[in-house]
Order: sequence, then C-alpha cells, then structure tokens
Amino acid sequence: MTDITEPTPANTSASTLIVNRDATQIGGRELMIEMVGVDKFFGTFQALSNIDMKVGTGEVVVVIGPSGSGKSTLIRCLNRLEHHDRGHIVVDGIELTDDVRNIALIRRETGMVFQQFNLFPHLTVIDNITLGPRQVLKMPKKQAEDRAMELLERVHIPEQARKYPGQLSGGQQQRVAIARSLAMRPKVMLFDEPTSALDPEMISEVLEVIKELAGTGMTMILVTHEMGFAREAADRVIFMADGEIVEVGEPEHFFTNPQEERTQLFLSQIL
Repeated sequence: MTDITEPTPANTSASTLIVNRDATQIGGRELMIEMVGVDKFFGTFQALSNIDMKVGTGEVVVVIGPSGSGKSTLIRCLNRLEHHDRGHIVVDGIELTDDVRNIALIRRETGMVFQQFNLFPHLTVIDNITLGPRQVLKMPKKQAEDRAMELLERVHIPEQARKYPGQLSGGQQQRVAIARSLAMRPKVMLFDEPTSALDPEMISEVLEVIKELAGTGMTMILVTHEMGFAREAADRVIFMADGEIVEVGEPEHFFTNPQEERTQLFLSQIL
C-alpha cells in the first residue's frame, strides 16, 4: 500500500487560466477536461491511482467497470465533490485547486446528474429548475421560467411543470434533474449511474433523453452499466478496475476486440 500519511496536495495555485487551449487538442477536438496523475484516498484505501484522462469538447465518454472500481469517485473529483490528493485536474482551461474561486468557476461549467434525483420535494418541477438560475445566475424570474419550459420540452415532460416531484415517476424525476442541470448552461455534463435507481421500464426513456443531449455536441462523461448505450452513444469507452484506468477505446473496438485480460473478463461476465 502506498504511504499516504502525508500526501502531496493537489496544486494550490490561485492561477485560473493555465492551458493554451488553441494548442491543446485530443483527436482533433479542443481539450475540455484533463486529469494528470490523479490519486484519491479514503483513509488508507486508494480509490483512484494515477489517473490520466483527456476529454475533448463535444466528446461523449462512457466509464464502465465493476462496483468499487472508482468510476463515481473519478467524476465526483471533476467538480470537487471529492477532493483529489495528488495530481492535476483542468476543466475548460481552469485548474481545480483549493482556491474557492476556481472551484466555483468549474462548478458553474459542470452539471451533474446523480443516481438519486435530489429534487426539492416541497418545490414544483418548474421551481426546482429555476432555483439555480435565479439564485446563482441572477436570472429574472420570467426568463428563468421560459428557459425551464424550453428544457422540459427538450426532456419531453412540459406537462409536468406545475407538479411536485412526488407526483412523478422515477423516470420523470430523473428527466427533471437533467433539465435542472441544463438550466445552468453547463459546458460539461457528468452523469453518475443516472438509471441505476429506476425501474427497468423507465430506463429507456431517460437514456433516450441523454442520447438526444449527446447529439447536440454537449461534452459528457457518463458512468453507467448500460452497455447498449455505451455502444450506441459513446465516442470512447473507459474501463476501470481497482481505481485504475485499465483500457480505453472506441466502442466498436472496445466491445469486439478488448486488449486487456481484465477487460475481457469483465465483458464476458456482463455481455
């Protein structure tokens, strides 16, 4: 086990812009996210080990792997829901440091959808969606509500605007959660197993909304066990195990000709 009694902290520089994005690309795309040598510990347990990852603007990246492999921790580190202990994380040219200004900037640019819907039960659907834009972006109420209705149209449930979350199905609540994140106009969307809490018949309706979003050019990282979605919608698939990135590939190559023995074993168990 690596000695973690005094881990080297993540870069704490207050500098905001650290990347020349015109000169930094991946696969012909402008670089949006970069993780270099990222480690994360929970006590003596190492959840992430030397993670190197680049995501281009408009790219859809699906992260798969067994439970406990570090998938959720990886994306939670991208907006500081978890503090990384070593390495560097850069989102849209901003390094994620202990500087609260940088954290705030990155959170403004990254929307996140969780396994649970995390909607406010005492607020209507439209009030859940407009809360962030009105309080954080200082958007006028009418503008925020117009934007919310546009997004509810986009996720195919405009008729639910005045209902409360408890009156909706799980699939509808998750679509409200997606609309709520989009209302903040993020550049990146992070999805942490967004269908895992849903009944089987509701999974497809949520995945269809996410596929439509992927088609708009939104940069997305999605942790999921839905292999069909990964095959159809991902630009790249990342396989993780034991806190490490084991293999990365385009879906067709990844699912038909995986190179690593650990990847082959995982896919043989789930496909």
